[in-house]
Amino acid sequence: MRLRLRLFWILISSLWRKRMGFLDESILNFRVLPNDVDVRKMTNDRFIALMDLGRMDMAFRVGLIKPMIKRKWVPIATYDTIRFRYYLKIFQKYKLRTRIIFWDEKTFYFEQQFERLDRIVGTGYVCATVLGPEGLVSPEEMITSTGQSVSSPPKPDIVLKIEEAENMIHEHQRNKD
Repeated sequence: MRLRLRLFWILISSLWRKRMGFLDESILNFRVLPNDVDVRKMTNDRFIALMDLGRMDMAFRVGLIKPMIKRKWVPIATYDTIRFRYYLKIFQKYKLRTRIIFWDEKTFYFEQQFERLDRIVGTGYVCATVLGPEGLVSPEEMITSTGQSVSSPPKPDIVLKIEEAENMIHEHQRNKD
């Protein structure tokens, strides 16, 4: 099954799965398919692509899809990184856990973990923003659009490190221009 088919399945299954709050955790069950592997293991780029599906599951289940379509909002991952501990082999089952760990005035910070047999295979972090026709859409506006009212959790240390790395990369890019 290609990623578009997996995305379609996540969209359809979200219709009967429990609605989520912004601080709830999305858990998706997958299996490593032949098109996910290079020679023997799941490819690094496939992990990043599957992380997109985890965030889409959250968007569907927190009620963001209708406001995003209506207001022409477009989600953009501005930074992502992943640390692997183990690899996944063809046909192995695994879980993808996705949760929002913090947000500020412009960015959501996600933690996404791949698990197999209750062991963490890899952990990824993603910074995501949303753009609309008038520019940046704040997380607060997005949350309000779903009818929910929730405050950001306290800023974890990992977010400080992510911001540091992101700023270093941004500065390096500026120096290359």
